[in-house]
Amino acid sequence: MLATFFDNLMKNLGGGEATAWTIFGLTANLCFAGRFVLQWWVSEKKGKSVIPIGFWYLSLLGGVMMLIYTIHVGKVPLILGAIFTPFIALRNLTLVHRQRAAHAQAEAGTTLEGVGDGKG
Repeated sequence: MLATFFDNLMKNLGGGEATAWTIFGLTANLCFAGRFVLQWWVSEKKGKSVIPIGFWYLSLLGGVMMLIYTIHVGKVPLILGAIFTPFIALRNLTLVHRQRAAHAQAEAGTTLEGVGDGKG
């Protein structure tokens, strides 16, 4: 099994069979894996575990690309594994943006408190 993996790896990368689809799939994997590198880096900088918004953008980009690639490959188990990721990432991005908008609105309300109400 491991020999088959290395044989396929060499065919895809070194044997002249690196197609546009192979490069697309590798790029998708790089985006998807890169989200964890980003999360680790930001967490190290802040000294605590955090999930930066870039994590969700990389999840969305990598997830959509992986879904496209798995549909091209045509393997149902791979498609089922990739189909939910873009929706989860998009939902989390929606929640993050709503939270930021609510926070900005609350801050604007506190800074404008007393302005125009006849008290200030």
